[in-house]
Formats: sequence, structure tokens, C-alpha cells
Amino acid sequence: MSIVLRAMTVADRDAGFALTQQLGWAHRREDWEQLIALGDGVVAEEQGNYLGGAIGWRWGAHAATIGLVIVDRSARGRGIGQQLMRALLEKYPGCSVRLHATDMGQPLYEKLGFTPCGRIWQHQTPALKIAPPVALPPGLSLRAATPQDSAALNALDYQANGMQRDRLMHLLLGQAVVLEDAAHRLQGFASLRRFGHGFTLGPVIARDLAGAKALMAQCLQDLQGQFVRIDTPSPALAAWADSLGLQQVDAPAAWCTVRPGRQRRRAYRPLLWYHRRWAK
Repeated sequence: MSIVLRAMTVADRDAGFALTQQLGWAHRREDWEQLIALGDGVVAEEQGNYLGGAIGWRWGAHAATIGLVIVDRSARGRGIGQQLMRALLEKYPGCSVRLHATDMGQPLYEKLGFTPCGRIWQHQTPALKIAPPVALPPGLSLRAATPQDSAALNALDYQANGMQRDRLMHLLLGQAVVLEDAAHRLQGFASLRRFGHGFTLGPVIARDLAGAKALMAQCLQDLQGQFVRIDTPSPALAAWADSLGLQQVDAPAAWCTVRPGRQRRRAYRPLLWYHRRWAK
């Protein structure tokens, strides 16, 4: 019997949800719907049976991310993961592609030309005990984001991550907090959203650790007793999350394919990466 690859649609939500349940991942059906709508997924099936899938998200002309690469336990060892990955990579020629790898997936990603480019610390708590105080850096203030901030938020996100994620940022705008100076120039932002068992905090983009902490603390103010998840590439922020009672539950490696000439100097640091949520 032969394996057939086809485009993923919203109708595949339940099958994908069942696979994340196999792995104990926290995705809800609503999360799957959003991820499929934002991305460009591929499904592997055999005689109509869903064997696995993967989703890619294109962010502008030169960047993409890949996540939710999952193969049913009964179909592993048949090269399905490699077929799914190759099908997605064909959609992003010349792009810098990023993903977050489990130990199981790393040999495949290395074979496909990915190299390690960082690590992500995942912290969470089933019930946040206390919200940290909001300590603002001198001369800065916090407020809720408005539709008028859209272009500035997109620019800050691109400056930090090198990805044009306008569609994603539009979805997050209503749940974002911005950090601004006395001249009302944006100096950073953070977003909080419903995901999985509760709330996921990110992205957080700031010039420095103090600004990132202020943004994150503001987002946490009304979440006592709630499930909270934070993923960060910053060891300092990981330690801060631990001090708030969010325990480290994972630390996957980030893997990238870098398009020549795309390395750039960035004034803002992606202290908390949102696209981790697309991966797991």
C-alpha cells in the first residue's frame, strides 16, 4: 500500500488533535483550527487513514517556521516524517526555516540540513500562585495595545525575529500590552492568549531584561490560580519564571536553516519566542 501526501484542511483538526493527545501535548481543537488557518499543512494518509501531518508557516518572503510534525505511533519507522518535512521544505525555497526539535526528530532534521541555533526553556504551572510586581524601567509606561499600534508592533517583531508575521500579530493585537517612552514611541510588547490547558504568554519583545519582566508581569496580573505557560530562549527569564513557581518541563533545541546573507544585527531581543507554540 502506498502513502499519499495531500494538503491539510480544517477538516483534519480532529485527526491532528488525536495525535497530539497521543503525545500528551496540550493543544485544544480550537488551537488546531487556528494553526491550520494560519499555515500550510501536509497530511500523510494510506487508504484514507490519517497517518501523520506537519504544518509550515510562511512569514514574509524569506522566513518560515515548521511545527506539529507528528506521525501516528502505528506508522513510525516508515519514513513518513521525512516525506512530510521534504514536502513542506519544497514550499519555502530560499527561506530561512526554523523549528524546535524533540530528541526523536533531531537525526531527521540534521539530515535535511538543519543545524542547532539555540535552546528554548519551557516553564509552566497548573495554578499561578502570585502575580509578580510590575517594576517599570525609568521613563517608560505600560498600556493596552490598540489597532493604531499594528504597524509599529509588526516592525518591532520583524526587527527582533526577522520574520514578517503580520497575520499572526493581527490576531494577537487585542490581547497585547505595549511598553512606551514619554514620547509615546513603542519600546516593546507582550501578548497573552488562551492555549491548551490555560494561558500562554508570548511573544515578548523588549530591548532588555527589565523591559521584558515588566511586560510579562503586567500580563500575569489577573492570572492567579490559572494555568500559565512561558517558553523562552533567555536563561535569565527562565530563572525568573522558576522563581514565580513555573517549573521547567522541557528544554528542546531550536534548529534552523539559514539563508545566506540573512544574518542581521537586531536592536531588540526576542526574549520570549511566540513561534514555539506552533511547534508543540
